Amino acid sequence: MSSSFATAQKVSTDYDHQANFGNYHTFSIYKLQASSSLFEQHLRDDLTRTLTSKGLQLVPEGGDLAVTAIGSRKNQQEYNSFYEGLGGGGFGWRGRGFGGFGGGFGDEGVTNTQVINIPVGTLVVDMYDGPKHQLVFRGMASDTLSGNEEKNSKKLAKSVDKIIAKVPTNAAR
Repeated sequence: MSSSFATAQKVSTDYDHQANFGNYHTFSIYKLQASSSLFEQHLRDDLTRTLTSKGLQLVPEGGDLAVTAIGSRKNQQEYNSFYEGLGGGGFGWRGRGFGGFGGGFGDEGVTNTQVINIPVGTLVVDMYDGPKHQLVFRGMASDTLSGNEEKNSKKLAKSVDKIIAKVPTNAAR
């Protein structure tokens, strides 16, 4: 079995019900992790296509939403650390995953780390409120991997479509 991403058959999402998605007009792709640079580019393109179709505008950095995603072809653990303290908070994947963003200073800050188990064939898309550095949306898609790269690319696009369709509709205001 080769390659990388989940099909669109099993999708689950959660979001911060207190977040005002109507305030989000732009997004930045903060960090992606995939099994290859080609699949990472497919993931970037699929996220950009689906988010812009919801009325959000891609900006190189500093978007209202910061988007991270990881596609898994093997069982792994990721560490999601949130920082609170001087200089504002931060967000991002730590450990074997993504580098963090922002952060507190010295002993003045508090770090909360969440361990996330990511099984084979899982795509995780996280969206953070950029200015507040708070997770506001998480979507996960999973299914059996195909040995065919072209089929996996199509499955990836369907997974992204289904995940982003679950972002609250007022996100495009």
